This record gives sequence, C-alpha cells and structure tokens, in this order.
Amino acid sequence: MCKRPPDAQTLKNNGLKLDKAEIRRKTLHLLALAIPFAIFYIPRPAAVCLLVPLGLAMLAGELLRKKYFFLQNLFLKIFGPVIRSREKEEITGGTYFFVAGAICLLIFDKPIAFTVMGFIIAGDAAAALAGMKFGRLRTSWGKSVEGVIASLLACIMFWALFPKIDFTPALAGALITGFLEFLPLKINDNLFVPIICGLILQTWIGW
Repeated sequence: MCKRPPDAQTLKNNGLKLDKAEIRRKTLHLLALAIPFAIFYIPRPAAVCLLVPLGLAMLAGELLRKKYFFLQNLFLKIFGPVIRSREKEEITGGTYFFVAGAICLLIFDKPIAFTVMGFIIAGDAAAALAGMKFGRLRTSWGKSVEGVIASLLACIMFWALFPKIDFTPALAGALITGFLEFLPLKINDNLFVPIICGLILQTWIGW
C-alpha cells in the first residue's frame, strides 16, 4: 500500500535520507559493474577462478568479522563511512553482489549472467538514489514507485549501452528486476534478484 511520504526525520531514522554518504555508497556500488564485465569479457575458466574464490573470501571475511572483534573493528575503520548502519552487523550489499555474480557465472550463459548482474547493480543504485531524492508514493515497507521507475530506466539504459541479449527478454528482465526490488523481501535483493531473474531469462531463452 502506498502512503504519504515520510518526513525528513523519519527518512533519516530509517536510513533512507539522501546525503553525501549515501551518494558515495551508491557510487561505490557502481564499481561492482566490474563483475558483469568480468563475467562476459574474461574467458569462463579464468572468470570462475577469479569470481568464485573472491566471492567466497568476501563471504568468509564477513562471517569472521562478526566472530572476532579486532576484524570487525578493522572493517569498520575502513568501510564504516560507506556502509549503512545495519550493514555493520549484517553481510554488506557489496559482498552479496560478488556472491551473486559467482553463482550467475556458474549457472547461466554469459550474456544472461552479464545482463542480470548489470541490471541489479545499475537498477539498485538508481532506485535508491531516485527513491530517496524524489520518492513521494512510498509503501509501508519504505520502497517508492519513483525508485522502481528509476530502476527500470537504468536497466533499459544499461541494455542499450551493452546489448548482449535481445530486447524483449531484456525488457522482461528489467521489469522483473524492478518488481522484485519493490517487494519487501526477507533475503537481500542483491543476491536474490539476479538469480531469480537469471533463472527466468535462461528458461525463456533456453538452457
């Protein structure tokens, strides 16, 4: 259900206020676009040897920092300014990007893995920034219609710049990405969305 936009203080309390830190955070997330380009342009064996160990190492690091205080303290000193407050105790969105990229590379054809990872990275950044800046039609769980529209446009723009699959499945993938990001998912959308989107597109195009 959509409702009136929350005031600035509510946005700030919920970690949804668009400020310089959030802009830096999403700009840093865009650096994760290296993942789909590694998937597509590096030979598959080399890409697997790069992304799978990297994803596992990042996931292991996340788990270890929760167990050992000195690792958590070091992590926060380095990455504290560019992560959300809840990510200080949870696995970060950046780690989920790398884990999702490794899974997509292992499961899907390279053009589909490239596309769905590009969509989630570009779409997630656009949805967050547009939703925080322009969001007026906002759901009870904090997502905005404006953010979904921005995500869709970002996905289409990404495809227009790097068209690795036909337009119709790409448009479907953009719509799926925007729709899934809009839902109040319990699991992190940076991991869940590209895998579900990839499964649908791979089934559509053919295994």
